[in-house]
Amino acid sequence: MTANLLLNSQEVRKLPAGTLFKAIFVVSAISQRSDKNGKPYYDITVTDSLGNIEAKVWSDAQWLDKSESLPQSEDDRLPAEKIGQLAGKSVGVNGKVAEYRGLLQFNFNKITLLNQEKYPPAGYLPHSPIALEELISRFERLVSGCGGEAGKFLRFVFKDELWQRFRDWPAAVSHHHAYANGLLEHTLSVAECAKAMAASMTEAGYEIDMDIVVAGALLHDLGKLEAYRMTPVPEITVEGALLDHVAQGYLRFNELAAQFGLSEKPRTHLAHILLSHHGQREFGSPVIPATPEALIVSAADELDFKIFCWNDAVKNLTDEQPISAWNNSTQRRFWKK
Repeated sequence: MTANLLLNSQEVRKLPAGTLFKAIFVVSAISQRSDKNGKPYYDITVTDSLGNIEAKVWSDAQWLDKSESLPQSEDDRLPAEKIGQLAGKSVGVNGKVAEYRGLLQFNFNKITLLNQEKYPPAGYLPHSPIALEELISRFERLVSGCGGEAGKFLRFVFKDELWQRFRDWPAAVSHHHAYANGLLEHTLSVAECAKAMAASMTEAGYEIDMDIVVAGALLHDLGKLEAYRMTPVPEITVEGALLDHVAQGYLRFNELAAQFGLSEKPRTHLAHILLSHHGQREFGSPVIPATPEALIVSAADELDFKIFCWNDAVKNLTDEQPISAWNNSTQRRFWKK
């Protein structure tokens, strides 16, 4: 069976074994390997606006270069040195769905580097499913409702170039919200959840500083501005790999707090939330949450991460197959209700 039309990633994932397909994707990652016979092949991850596909490109595959108009007499094979430079580029693929050890596997037998002006990568990349205007409106509502010195500090931080990057950045390169506007979407979900939990705890008689909760939630992933970049796919930076976003967020926060003149008590409160928001040392937090506000932000952060993973794992499941594959990020399988 051959697919004549260009398919998207969701359609490709639903194809049965033996099906041929064509598609246009952006290369997210590519790395060379060797098979058991010593022949080179590539592991490649490609993406479009609907998701990612991991595929194999075996040694007999064709690599073509159609990025520029060449005379018919000229060789259009993609030079080997350019193959490793495809990350962030739009490519056309011809592939086949195979079966390996009882699981479906995607093999690309022809990869064509496309003209990047005619097929701009940004047109094929995923972004938040929520309209940017709505995300911005929700963010502004949270900031304007945050009072005291913490609220003034938020309005000092989220402006100009920092705000533009925060608005457009991914929250990760995989696992959760790994797309344009993902950092803003995730931050809003955490902050709104944390605010609701703080309100419930206050009604139950606990003493909670709502302004610190909201400000801490909106600032908790500040370090991801240094840890990731869009090129145009989400990528981790050298600093992100070696220092991690928790440490980078603390460093950036201290710089901004000094510029603003943030007083000692809210500065310590907020710094503690940034350093403890992963909840446990084995998850990357230098310290564990030691205040009600830090506990609330950490819980909201973990909850948003896990529910995002649940949604991503079950969205393509059928009623006949309601249990997801093993999710490494959360160390569990998920059930489609």
